[in-house]
Amino acid sequence: MAFKRFPSVASLRGFEACVRHLNFSQAAAELHVTQSAISHQIRQLEELLGVELFERTAGAMKLSSHGVELLPVVRVFLKDMGRLVDRFEHSRGEGSVLEVFVHDSFASTWLIPRLSKFYHVRPDIRLKLNTDEFSRFENPNAQAAIRLGEQGASWSGLRAEFILAERIFPVCSPTLIETLGASSAPADVLKYPLILRSRSTLNGQRVSSPSWEYWLHKHGLCDEPFNCALTVPYSNMAVHAALRGLGVAMARTSHIFDELASGALQKLFVDELDTTTGYHFLCAPGKENTYEIQAFLDWLKSEVADAG
Repeated sequence: MAFKRFPSVASLRGFEACVRHLNFSQAAAELHVTQSAISHQIRQLEELLGVELFERTAGAMKLSSHGVELLPVVRVFLKDMGRLVDRFEHSRGEGSVLEVFVHDSFASTWLIPRLSKFYHVRPDIRLKLNTDEFSRFENPNAQAAIRLGEQGASWSGLRAEFILAERIFPVCSPTLIETLGASSAPADVLKYPLILRSRSTLNGQRVSSPSWEYWLHKHGLCDEPFNCALTVPYSNMAVHAALRGLGVAMARTSHIFDELASGALQKLFVDELDTTTGYHFLCAPGKENTYEIQAFLDWLKSEVADAG
């Protein structure tokens, strides 16, 4: 069968995104192309079909009757093509590669220690961890990201699901507790040397993630003098310093499980402080149903549940 007048897949994807957003700029942001590229795709599609797909008025646009007729055909085509490509990839028997963009500290302290369990249940999927600041989601492989942010945060053009809430608490080595004595009240923490992150406002700079400032403020101690033993740029550095008895670090639940289980670090207090932040799972819209991403997200959720 010869197709003399068949539009490109890129133009069909652009059309479908424009229908959902009714805005070329937002559609372009979702597909990670320029607004002019989206405009060009729609214009080519309209010229090829010989009809107008959108009705444009001052400050607004809406789908034309021809666009309404075309939309279900395009959506069925894109959905069926996506499923077929996934099936062909898995039928090669070579396994799949899922690239995951993740914070270095989260990868080192939470994700990597658990990956053997993922490979046990999903031996056909291999992960490529990328600690670049953020994914542009440009390559053809299924991609995902795990990002720390406020629980209500959103990322433009991406599907986000909140997966792991963060709680914080002070930790130190058992030796330091033996030397300085156990603590029974939050104010007792002030007799210990504290390990700060350099981005904490306690050190003159602002940080969005929970910090010593956040913990002291919640316990009414933000105006009290304290002993800063060491300042480091990252949370995992603070944990390593605490392991070596240099002071008390502010730990996150996602970073400290193994050290607490082994007894290498101890909590100063039983209670953990809830925060407004946590980890979100991100992917491009529509990719949440791909085999690799669905499998990885399901596994992440089960690990979070098992960790309590």
